[in-house]
Amino acid sequence: MTIPDRDRLHALLSDVDFPCGRAELIRRATANGADDSVLGHLGAIPDSTYPDLDAVTSACSEMT
Repeated sequence: MTIPDRDRLHALLSDVDFPCGRAELIRRATANGADDSVLGHLGAIPDSTYPDLDAVTSACSEMT
């Protein structure tokens, strides 16, 4: 699975209030038009609370 583009991921999640959990990340990404690849990565990251976008990006990159 290809890692989502960092800029695209940040654009999809720019309106998220951090810290937040995986479910909220998926909800916001879906609402902002994320494709199946991004949603798949977000669904695969650990069900945890993420303090910021950089933590989400790191978690996605660790899933490959």
